[in-house]
Amino acid sequence: MSTLDLPGLEVRLEALGLGPIPQFSHAHVLNNPLDIGRSYLADILGKFVGCDPIIAYNSIKSHKDIFNGDLAVPLPKLFRGSDWNSFRDVIKRFPSCPLFCRPFLDGVLLQIYFTRNTLPRLLLPYINDRNDLYGKDPSIGLRNAFSSGLGRKKLVIEFSSPNIVSELESKHVRSTILGACIANLYENMGWDVVRINYLGDWGMQMGLLGVGWEKFGSEEEFHADPVRHMFSIYSKIDKVFQSEVVAKKVASEDGLEPHYSFETQGLFAERNTFFKRIQDGDEEVLALWKRFRDVAIEHYSKLYARLNISFDEYSGESQVSLESMGEVEEMLKSKGISEESNGSWIVDLQKHRVKGGGIVTIRSRNQKRTYLLRDLAAVLDRSRRYSFDRMIYVVADDHYEHFRRLFYILELLNMHDVAHKLEHVRFNKGRQMGHENTSGDIFDQCLNSMHESLVANPDKAALLHDSEYPVADLGISALVAQELSVKRGTDYHFDFLKMALFEGATGPNLQYWYSRLCSMLKATSFDLSIFSDEDFTCVEEEFELLRVLALYPSITSSAYQFLDPSIVLHYLVQITGQLSFCIENNKSLEEPIATPARAALFESTRQVLENGMKLLGIMPSHG
Repeated sequence: MSTLDLPGLEVRLEALGLGPIPQFSHAHVLNNPLDIGRSYLADILGKFVGCDPIIAYNSIKSHKDIFNGDLAVPLPKLFRGSDWNSFRDVIKRFPSCPLFCRPFLDGVLLQIYFTRNTLPRLLLPYINDRNDLYGKDPSIGLRNAFSSGLGRKKLVIEFSSPNIVSELESKHVRSTILGACIANLYENMGWDVVRINYLGDWGMQMGLLGVGWEKFGSEEEFHADPVRHMFSIYSKIDKVFQSEVVAKKVASEDGLEPHYSFETQGLFAERNTFFKRIQDGDEEVLALWKRFRDVAIEHYSKLYARLNISFDEYSGESQVSLESMGEVEEMLKSKGISEESNGSWIVDLQKHRVKGGGIVTIRSRNQKRTYLLRDLAAVLDRSRRYSFDRMIYVVADDHYEHFRRLFYILELLNMHDVAHKLEHVRFNKGRQMGHENTSGDIFDQCLNSMHESLVANPDKAALLHDSEYPVADLGISALVAQELSVKRGTDYHFDFLKMALFEGATGPNLQYWYSRLCSMLKATSFDLSIFSDEDFTCVEEEFELLRVLALYPSITSSAYQFLDPSIVLHYLVQITGQLSFCIENNKSLEEPIATPARAALFESTRQVLENGMKLLGIMPSHG
């Protein structure tokens, strides 16, 4: 009988000598096998200690790895201030249960291990029944956890968001990979997710690109390679422009001319004039702007496809409605939040008791609507369009102040409900890949490093070649895994050689072990739903691997809670480490699999690896 529903699960547990599962509202026993253990343990603790079983349940923790036990109970939390030292004297009388070995004290922690006899008999059918659903908990994303009738909660997530006048920077690459994974984490928990790419496709940079086109543009070169020519034009005109910026800054500091006079001279004036033509709807320059935007989106879409990433919406600064921007400006004025200063409209956040907020511009002296105003209006547009329950911006930490000010101004506008739904997911952008590198060059370097690694590892190369997994995709796996291998706030070096190694927290290492499992399973033809008791006995030797597999739903829950994909990646490395240990210590495992339970063990391992890799955005070699 299937364990996918409560009656079927309890039939399985009854066969293991366990009674009905004790009921706890926070226990997701159909999605997380550790919650089954928590439920039985809380019931035992409640009776043995004489405390409220709910307090007991909430006291039980799981470990992130298997080295300290499967479950743990901090005794001070269980006893809530009462003297728990007497517990040392009675622990020997702790009631027996088929699920658990006798617990032991480790400082203030009561440590509990599952039994070798029971865990495989519960866990293997549990994973086999769920397959790609193992590690998911769709109830988390329901508006009402007890009823699906009210629908799912909605996440809007903005990530990648490159500037269309230049190639992807390393921070945009990291935002793309992190954002895609965070979106997957929410979908994994049942949320309805809208992925938005908010392009830098407006503002004075577009005016400067237009001037560059007039000076350096070539229809022939644009036709041959539109994106490269567009980036080349912007690079040339920006170099000239920056020399003017420096010269005028020196003149201003020397008192030779006021800083605001810059806007009426040289490239400053040409840039401003060109952008005003765009704003005024000049058909000729609007058509040119649209050509630039269209080729940039086509270019980025191809890059994203190589990363197996797609977006539901390509938005941008240009797409924010004039009506919403006008509405925000009017609200700021009517509530006395904004004020005029030297021809600009500003918000002095310190006047509104925002510590360290400073002064921010809403509309500049030349009537240009600022990036901050557009972001405020975009929040209004998206809130009305999507009625989101949460909106996340996956943007490097160099934008921290911008988002802090954005959220504060929404609070000042009494838009508390909306402001509290917003979150800036910050990350360290890492060491730059080098401004001379385009995204295509980065992918090519990943590919070259992967080729070199395969040449240095012919046995692994042969196995992956048999899987017909393209080397280019291995290179992408390497890139994605490197970006997700460190916590978001951690500084790190972008290392093309290290990412291609077949060891540790790398994409090639995960792909190798996944392919090896597939190779081992290829010759089996067992019915994985039928086991004998003798079958299970043989897999007790791989007990540590089973314990790791039982952690997976808790791992995905933790990664979702902390928005930290590195938790999943390093968990998958635990699996490969246990696989390596099992095979090195039992060479018979490399022979054809002899029993259904052993086939189920390695099929479950393969399934968990596949689920975790897909969650990270790494496509398995046989996936």
